[in-house]
Amino acid sequence: MKLLIITKKELIDQIRDKRTIIAALLMPALIVPLLLFLMTKSASDGELNVPIRVIMQSDEVLSGLILEAFPDTRFLDPDSSAEAIIKRGEAELELEFAKSGGSYTSATIHYDSARRISALSYVRMHNLLGAFFKGQESAADGPRITAAPVRGEKENKTLLTLSVILPVFLVVFAASSTMSSVIDMSSGEKERATIETLISCNISRTTIILGKTLAASAVGITAVVSLLSGLIICSQLFPRITGGLSLLEFSGAGNVLLMLLMTSVSVLFFSTAGMAIGLYAKSVKEGTILTLPVVVLSSALSSGLIGGDPFSIDTLYFLIPVLNLSFVIRSVIYSRVNDGALLISVLVNLAYAALFLIISGRLLKKETVICRS
Repeated sequence: MKLLIITKKELIDQIRDKRTIIAALLMPALIVPLLLFLMTKSASDGELNVPIRVIMQSDEVLSGLILEAFPDTRFLDPDSSAEAIIKRGEAELELEFAKSGGSYTSATIHYDSARRISALSYVRMHNLLGAFFKGQESAADGPRITAAPVRGEKENKTLLTLSVILPVFLVVFAASSTMSSVIDMSSGEKERATIETLISCNISRTTIILGKTLAASAVGITAVVSLLSGLIICSQLFPRITGGLSLLEFSGAGNVLLMLLMTSVSVLFFSTAGMAIGLYAKSVKEGTILTLPVVVLSSALSSGLIGGDPFSIDTLYFLIPVLNLSFVIRSVIYSRVNDGALLISVLVNLAYAALFLIISGRLLKKETVICRS
């Protein structure tokens, strides 16, 4: 009987606050479908209809065949750096073919298996040429079609491994460590009833908020630096954990520093958002519950571009914090950074951070919020 009484008491305490119920029950119910939507959206059938860029020598028969099947195809002149062009995302395929006596004897399709659009374009082109060559009156075994990935096995595996896990890990660790720290600095001070003493001192509220935000950001950046340092050292000693090449060998010190910079911008966003949530919450427990959906949603946003092309994104997505930075981080891993996308992503996240700072300042001025019990 006493056990039931204790259980009943604790359950009532847990469900007394409607905000806690919303954060603990409603938000997870919405976030998981959103996560699945984002992860499957980039792999939609729409990618089968995007225009493809093909590097190939002039040939009226094959050009006409390809244009008839895929009218939006763009042909690029052959170049000695065609492999590099495909790696940079400036073309999807390179088609090389040989002819003898007016008949095609072989075809080689160069593509980037680490880019979904390039891999899909290869499948489409292979099927088209296979059907065309099958109808030719040529050698008994027919023309050969050879697949030629532009990346080696180790490079390709490392690229896929890092592009899948690194943006997600960076964002999740940045969000969780930063928000855990800032909740203790805001909700924790309210719960310990020490924030009133701090406010009564000759310190402006703006200074208090900025100081706490910078301190939480320092904790988050330290966690990110630790993550990258551990990955660099471990992948240097055991390259197989990242696919065969170490992080530093594959990306270079410059790209690693750029990823750190982008993640630091997201840390600032998380610290300001956490400050607003922490000041609004009446206890550390409630603040933690309210920040949990933010961490999970950030994970969803950072993983939402895994299946998409790292060199193209819907312009609207640049207005979504975390998502835009994850896109830039993934582009850095592919060694192709769009300066415009980088600048917009940084400015958008800084704008959201400024908005949360304004909200925090207003919350700190409200006695009903500070003294909430």
